[in-house]
Amino acid sequence: MLAAVLLGLVYYLLTPFPSEDVTAQSIPTRYHVPREAAYEVQGHNQCSAFSTAYLLRTLGKDAEGARVYSALVYKIPFSGYVLPKGIMSYLQAQGMGPSIYRGALPTLKARLTQGNPVITLVGNGVLWQHYMTLVGYDEEKRDLYFFDSKRETDENSDLPGNRTLTEEYFLSMWDNGLPLFHHIYITAGERP
Repeated sequence: MLAAVLLGLVYYLLTPFPSEDVTAQSIPTRYHVPREAAYEVQGHNQCSAFSTAYLLRTLGKDAEGARVYSALVYKIPFSGYVLPKGIMSYLQAQGMGPSIYRGALPTLKARLTQGNPVITLVGNGVLWQHYMTLVGYDEEKRDLYFFDSKRETDENSDLPGNRTLTEEYFLSMWDNGLPLFHHIYITAGERP
């Protein structure tokens, strides 16, 4: 009986599971979200909130990472790490229609070209996980542009976001070692 209750609780906390993304559309050679927002540097294990706040600011909403973090639910005790369900619930409370997908680099880029930043989850198994917000890419350079709330400065100058990763490096981190949350990303859905 206790095992069934615990299994049900784990299932509840981990859902919704990512949908397999099969978005098939041609994408431009270069793209970046047309709206950028102010950058904030996160507190310890608060990347979920700061990525979410950045996404909301690009949509014209007043959102501050620390306030979002205090409002997020589905945090893992002691670490403060937020499960993807926490981001999804918060975006829903903000009037958005978020979705969580599992896909490949082409489907991730296709979702981005729909006009809003996309929150990604990268990491190394149970050692660390980190949310970053994809804001652009350049196919020819094989570069991806992110808002990364762990960065204290804008490393990108005139490029979108505050951090550039090569596709190869991003893919190595996106292979995050979490079977249920491997190659996932969260979209905001329709604007309010």
